[in-house]
Amino acid sequence: MKDFIRSQTFKIVLILLCAAFLGCVAASAATGGTSPLTRAVDVVFTPLEKLAGAVAKNLSDMNAAFVSARYYQNQMGEMQNTIDELRSQLVDYEQTVQKLADYESMLGLKESNPDYVFAAGTVISRDVADGYYSFVLGCGTSDGVEVNDPVVSGPYLVGIVKEVRDSSCVARTFLSPEVNVSAYEVRSREEGFVSGSAKLASTGQCSFSGLEKGTSVAKGGIVCTSGIGGIFPRDLIVGTVTEVLDEDENTSAYAVLEPGINMSELITAFVLTDFAGKGE
Repeated sequence: MKDFIRSQTFKIVLILLCAAFLGCVAASAATGGTSPLTRAVDVVFTPLEKLAGAVAKNLSDMNAAFVSARYYQNQMGEMQNTIDELRSQLVDYEQTVQKLADYESMLGLKESNPDYVFAAGTVISRDVADGYYSFVLGCGTSDGVEVNDPVVSGPYLVGIVKEVRDSSCVARTFLSPEVNVSAYEVRSREEGFVSGSAKLASTGQCSFSGLEKGTSVAKGGIVCTSGIGGIFPRDLIVGTVTEVLDEDENTSAYAVLEPGINMSELITAFVLTDFAGKGE
């Protein structure tokens, strides 16, 4: 068999067969007819062409989808940035409005008390571990601030300066047991002192103590500083009486006070560096 394949006769026959095949193909092309071989090729390759077309279309659709997804993702990112920026602007706006209100209130207090000299400061930080809402205020010795100067917000008492540095100070609110304030109730004129405790401070309140049993101090009464001792000026508003209770250990009574200002929401506060009667 190998000898036949290698023979001259086999080569001649192979050449004749190839020539006949090419002739058939040429004749079919010339006459527009379809040969069995052409039909066979069509049968094999036409589905493959359709499959390739479908795959190409799907790839094109997938690419368009990816492009669309990236576009919307970028749009969402830009929208989120815009929202964050607007939210920040809203916070700044609200704080600015509050600061303006604080300054207007302080201006009114100054007009009513021309002897008041004060230093303004923004709340820089708070001690989160302190249950009495102490804070650091952005004014210090360079602004004339000293230890034991009263801290106010408009007509409301906030507390007292306990530590002072060149450009900042630490303020303790009157919710702290460290701060005692001589005070009186406006309607009854009864005097006592305001002090804090951990129990009352947990609800943002303090006590007005030293009242006699059967006191005429009642719910809704306004308690103000009396000015006794020269630490605080007279008539700063401390808070409003929410209830009156008898002491368990003696024959006196005390009132629970709701401060006139929310200590946890302070943005700006003022230190009274001088006033008539200070230190007297």
